[in-house]
Amino acid sequence: KSEQSDDVGAGGLQWITERHVACVFLLDTSGSMADDNAIGKLNEGLRVFKSQTVNDSTFDEHTKACIDVALISFGPTVILQQDFVPVSSMNPPVLTAGGGTPMGGALNMALDIITEQKARYNELGTPYFRPWIFCITDGKPNDDYLAATQRLKQMENEKKVLGYCVGVEKFDRSMMASIFNPERIFELANLNFPALFKFVSSS
Repeated sequence: KSEQSDDVGAGGLQWITERHVACVFLLDTSGSMADDNAIGKLNEGLRVFKSQTVNDSTFDEHTKACIDVALISFGPTVILQQDFVPVSSMNPPVLTAGGGTPMGGALNMALDIITEQKARYNELGTPYFRPWIFCITDGKPNDDYLAATQRLKQMENEKKVLGYCVGVEKFDRSMMASIFNPERIFELANLNFPALFKFVSSS
């Protein structure tokens, strides 16, 4: 490893000479997420993601420090709950459900902060994997999400981002397949985050 690999860069970025990945979680907090306690399962999913990733014995400490996580909730408004931090510093919020489902606005915010984070990596000379978006939802957007969908698909085609839909129980798979690549739609209950990280990182 480089002697500088444990330096801390701008914004608290660690191991700046190692390859990083930016991950944005889009968290559906709309009113329909109160059904079947979907919001509780979303909150638990975030905790599981952190514990699985931090406690995975095949990830060494600097690998964990290179997974940069941001959290965005949507419903009734779009809120940046947490800007990018290493996964070990992630503080999963306890979210509640209410209001509409501005998924398009959340997607646009995610693509904006990913673009900013990639610029930060480039400024520091930090290599990076293609950033990932994980949208945890019941799949019922009710804002103007079509323009954001086109932007996501264009950035995916340009290999600038990978979007994943993580559906809670009884989610609208057909609706989500109009936004996300059908091959990247998963069910939250069956998702092993570290296995997915390793698969994407090696592909």
